[in-house]
Amino acid sequence: MSRAALAQPLIVVTSWGVLGGFLLGLLFVAITIAGFFYWKVVRSADRLSLPSLIAIVAVVLAAAWCVPVLFSSDVYAYAAYGELAAIGLNPYAHAPAGSLDPLLLGATRQWGSAFPICVYGPAFVGLMRAVISALAPLGTLAQLDGIRLFASAALVVCAPLAYVAFPGERAAKLRAAATIASNPVAIWCAAEGHNDAIALAIVLAGFALARRGLVGIGATIVAFSALVKLPGAIAAIALGSIERPARFGTVIGIALAALFSIPLFIGIATNFAPHARYGAQASLQGIFVPFSTPLALVIASGVSAGLAVCGTVRLRSGKSEGWVWLGLALWVLIPNPYPWYGLWLVALAALAPRTRAATSAILLSFTALLRYIPDAVGPPSPAQAVALSVLAALPLLALRPRWYNERPE
Repeated sequence: MSRAALAQPLIVVTSWGVLGGFLLGLLFVAITIAGFFYWKVVRSADRLSLPSLIAIVAVVLAAAWCVPVLFSSDVYAYAAYGELAAIGLNPYAHAPAGSLDPLLLGATRQWGSAFPICVYGPAFVGLMRAVISALAPLGTLAQLDGIRLFASAALVVCAPLAYVAFPGERAAKLRAAATIASNPVAIWCAAEGHNDAIALAIVLAGFALARRGLVGIGATIVAFSALVKLPGAIAAIALGSIERPARFGTVIGIALAALFSIPLFIGIATNFAPHARYGAQASLQGIFVPFSTPLALVIASGVSAGLAVCGTVRLRSGKSEGWVWLGLALWVLIPNPYPWYGLWLVALAALAPRTRAATSAILLSFTALLRYIPDAVGPPSPAQAVALSVLAALPLLALRPRWYNERPE
């Protein structure tokens, strides 16, 4: 821990050693306790009203905001992307060195020598530009907190959107909304300012419109969520695969999103990919990387293929659980599954409650918190890295074949 870290507007725990481990341990304990109440809320969701669920999410978010430190520097990068766009520079290229701009300077200090280029869509960059420009007179802290507030509000909005978007009776809709919006890890990540809740809110809005009969428009909006973050395109393809009237809207939406995202693709190809390095941590791949990187990739690919086959078989049998299996197939291909990625798994789990796949997906959203450890505490030894990855991947065991007492799900 350095004085420079403590001087930042928002303090991020980065390589703090024992102190970082202690603070992270407190977060783990708090989220574990919250996880028990999360289970109770989801289990008894039919006894709640939608306004009361929204109130619960808002109160827990407010509690998360009271934590005096963060464990991710992403909000600094988001602010820098908005500032680069505001001053006429390219957020998809490396920022010029030596800038005295407070937001760029803060991001540079937080990320070491230089913060990474933007890997998000132009709609997200435009949103960040609007937030930091509107709050510029109030100072850097207000700009950073404005981003966090927008992400937090997006998660709250996910509750009513999920209620409308998901099929079934009132109880099933409330359960889906509770599964997504009251997940403690999702709440913490929204309070940190991560943009997944923003993208998911757009996806849910599109599905809600499709549920109300505006299938083509809904599919296009789902595809437009990729202008914030890539998983939205996958959601649009899924919608097009199950709703024939959605296919035209899906194609149009993805085509327009791809067209608008050309600067992003160029940035990734020229400024990101040439410098990217493979490094798996707290993941299935991380278990095998110390032994052999090709072995890790082969095993992850094999497991992913198996999960995808299981998901496809279930979908062909008319089981919505198949979507969760497909989501898990993509999850094991991620070398560094950060906690905020788990929101997408949780949204899929809401499709098939009380199934093995949903249980695995929700548990993975919790064990993904372990990915904070290398950043908050410091680089682990090879043995520690393997142990960390084993713990993070444990929920996948819920998917193991059951050779006896098999019951239909």
